[in-house]
Amino acid sequence: MDAATIYREAKKHVSRKRHQRGSIVEKSGAFYVVYRTTVDSERKQIWHKLCEKNRATGHGSKSATAVRELAEDHMREVNASDGVRPEEDLTITEFWEQTYLPFITANLKPSTYLGYQQVWLKHLKPHFGEKTLREYRTPDGSLFLTQLAKTLRPRTVAHIKFLCSGLFSHAVNTGKVETNPWHDCKVLGKYTKKNSATQHYTLEEMENVITALVDHVDAQLIMALAFFLGLRKGEIQGLQWSDIDGEYIHIRRAIVRGNVGTPKTEKSVRSLPIIQPVRGLLKLWRAKCGDGVWVFDRGMMTIARKTIMPTLKDAGLPWKGYHAGRRGLGTELRNITGNSTAGRDVLGHEDEAVTKDHYEGALPEGALSAMKLLEAKASAKA
Repeated sequence: MDAATIYREAKKHVSRKRHQRGSIVEKSGAFYVVYRTTVDSERKQIWHKLCEKNRATGHGSKSATAVRELAEDHMREVNASDGVRPEEDLTITEFWEQTYLPFITANLKPSTYLGYQQVWLKHLKPHFGEKTLREYRTPDGSLFLTQLAKTLRPRTVAHIKFLCSGLFSHAVNTGKVETNPWHDCKVLGKYTKKNSATQHYTLEEMENVITALVDHVDAQLIMALAFFLGLRKGEIQGLQWSDIDGEYIHIRRAIVRGNVGTPKTEKSVRSLPIIQPVRGLLKLWRAKCGDGVWVFDRGMMTIARKTIMPTLKDAGLPWKGYHAGRRGLGTELRNITGNSTAGRDVLGHEDEAVTKDHYEGALPEGALSAMKLLEAKASAKA
């Protein structure tokens, strides 16, 4: 299922009817349950009278058991007439479609919730099936993760577990269940596969890539922006000429799967100095493409498929993806400065741990061990 289809499915589920509890209100010596329903194709608020206020009959306050039971009985009929199942019978799939998917669609960036929807369709919907929220238990999740660990890498399994835990956490916070069964779920045993090493470009490799793309200035500039300034693919796509002045490129937006939005995090809104490998290509591309709002009118993946990948293949050079440029920059900055601080700020990460764990190439074990020994020797003499 492509991104456009996933997005349409997500929007379609936002308007589905949800289970209503109604609100009990006291007015003019009587109690009412207030809720919304569809009347003549319009959504309207309804005030249904439950009873007169009377302590002698047990209807002395809106929190009285007798009053609440009247409200629950009426709302059960309302939900049934709307085709909504009782809350205690709500399946995980129904909760996803009626509550969680609309929530993440409204609150997360398209790249995130579309990725979640792909995980849901491929792995979670078949697993959860017709199970209800209330009957799902921790052993169910642990057995599921253990099966996944036989064919998927640890990082992928961790992403799936994160989504499951988020879904049930939302169910807890919306009063659908009391506890999150995914809190203690884990893989029972070992993974069959190990995480694959993330690829990054070295400075020499990137220089060769840019040289090979000599007949395609736009592609040269894109690769330079990815490596020398560490821009994400969506940030490159979202660049406008007005974001560029004499000395800086100001990252203010990102375009992900056609959706114009803000960059990934607050730290990603940043201003980066234009260094020489980028400055020269910017001038060449500006002169070639002429006036316009966007720096790049073509999509990043279109440029990759039709220009960069075939050109690099002909030159015998590897295509590692745009993100490998960001990782390469993180590694180079670490080598130059000896720490992850510069990489964190240039790449727009919230903290150094992200830069260190995912955006810096690892030293060989021998070199790392030797540095540890040197550190210990220096500490002993201090």
